[in-house]
Amino acid sequence: LDRPRHPGPISLGAAVLVACAAASSGCARQPAPDLRPDSVLRAELGLTDADQVYRVVIRGGRQEELTPSQVELPDGAWLEFVTADWRVHEVRFEADSLSGPALAFLTESDQMASPPLVDRDARFVVSFAGAPVGRYPFVLEGNRAPARGVVVVRSNR
Repeated sequence: LDRPRHPGPISLGAAVLVACAAASSGCARQPAPDLRPDSVLRAELGLTDADQVYRVVIRGGRQEELTPSQVELPDGAWLEFVTADWRVHEVRFEADSLSGPALAFLTESDQMASPPLVDRDARFVVSFAGAPVGRYPFVLEGNRAPARGVVVVRSNR
């Protein structure tokens, strides 16, 4: 079953804005219901109930905000950053804080940063299929002071 490796940003009902590439294999176990992909991710990316999709909600205010600011997920999972307001946001993994293998993974899969996310419910979706175990620090920038977060990828074995 072929699936995109890195979908890039999408808006509800909109097409994927960045080209997709590579394939990953399905999981044997079913994820918890709150980790199952919604209809947009199913339609746009071909995800199934076997795929795990974690979520970080982003919004502005006095400073950029992330909920949650730290996400732990198994290798092979997906992570979507979803805007909860109409402000402009950009998610960028911090190259100087990534391990060599993590930097190579994000660079080669063209997932280092989102384009500007300008609409409410806009998404930047990252595939961690084949990602090295470790920490992936990122920064959320927009109209106010930036916020920092981290994705921790753990072994699924």
